[in-house]
Amino acid sequence: MERDQPTTATRPRRLVFALMLAVGGMQLLSACPGINGPADDDDSADDHGGPDDDDSAGDDDDSAGDDDDSAGDDDDSAGDDDDSIPFSDAQLRGAELWLEYCGMCHGDQGQGYAADQANALSNASFLAAASDEFLHSSIRHGRPGTPMSAWAFDYGGPLSDADITDIIAWLRRFGAFQLSGLDDIVVSGDAQTAEPQYQQLCANCHGPDGQGGSVSSVANPWFLEAASDGFLLHAINKGRPGTTMPAWEAVLSEQERYNLVALLRSWATPVEDSKVPPFQPDLSDHLIGAGGPAADFSDQLRDGRFVSMSEVHDALLAGQEFIILDARPGSDYLTEHISGAISAPFYRMEEAIAVLPHDRWIVTYCGCPHTLSGDAVDSLLAAGFSQAAVLDEGYYGWLSAGYPISSGSERY
Repeated sequence: MERDQPTTATRPRRLVFALMLAVGGMQLLSACPGINGPADDDDSADDHGGPDDDDSAGDDDDSAGDDDDSAGDDDDSAGDDDDSIPFSDAQLRGAELWLEYCGMCHGDQGQGYAADQANALSNASFLAAASDEFLHSSIRHGRPGTPMSAWAFDYGGPLSDADITDIIAWLRRFGAFQLSGLDDIVVSGDAQTAEPQYQQLCANCHGPDGQGGSVSSVANPWFLEAASDGFLLHAINKGRPGTTMPAWEAVLSEQERYNLVALLRSWATPVEDSKVPPFQPDLSDHLIGAGGPAADFSDQLRDGRFVSMSEVHDALLAGQEFIILDARPGSDYLTEHISGAISAPFYRMEEAIAVLPHDRWIVTYCGCPHTLSGDAVDSLLAAGFSQAAVLDEGYYGWLSAGYPISSGSERY
């Protein structure tokens, strides 16, 4: 049974969205490439040997004779402007949902990296390769073990399947056409041969084992479950223009690129598709160290806002009384959380504000490590709470330190 979507407070990003529409609205899409792109895709030749590649000299969208940016055929010109195309109802809903749940990390226009490792989802090259099924799976299941949460109701998140579909409709404004046949490509390569090349070219950003570093993980089980060989090959071939991901097709041989795909595929492990029952945390049970001396982090804050995990752990060991608030979606809390923490997702902070005491310290955390928890602290401060701080290293710092964690709906 599909659950009702949680009630959310009117948030600043919704006001921004309303203002965008009120003053001409389509500025939201000012960076949007042409959405009526060719059905026969630019990257077909380099991706699977087809003879009709728009990147060739004779048929290049960037050539003088056939350039969308030329004076005669400019998507940004007054006479041929994609921004004049009205939003559909689905895209309007999707834009609002995006700003509510996604924009803090991926940027209000999907430009990426508003939070660590939150990649650019409005990138036209990415959208050309990403099927709707890939996008739906990625939002629905997230990337367990990373800051990318599972957003679907069935996993403890706030979104219905219809919500996810609307978000995808909005994303398609930034790159409507998709490569045909990309998901049918099957690559044959030698993973072992690719290992040294990966370490030289890729590990600095994606991590030595693909676990993620300055950018997203390429070894996450749910990513590899959703990504086809063609999707991976396209990313290696074309990179992500406008980001730090370069195109490797002119640097590496075809077989070397195939070998890299095989290496990524070798990291795949079985996924666990375990849905959860409806989760409604008991926020009335919120204190850690109840009855002990009140914790005081006033003199331990960095920049007046951040408290270190070692200071928080010391307060736990000393039996001090305070509150740890998990600002991530409920799906993350159910998977793993700091022992003793309460679940109060950033988009449901009004419920926590209604019951939490003003005379005890509240330490918030997320996985970013500061974006969602920072939003939660801002909500607390705006509501008159004066003793609120962000866990500086975030959840994954706490996990790496070996400090106590729990799983499931119970605090401990």
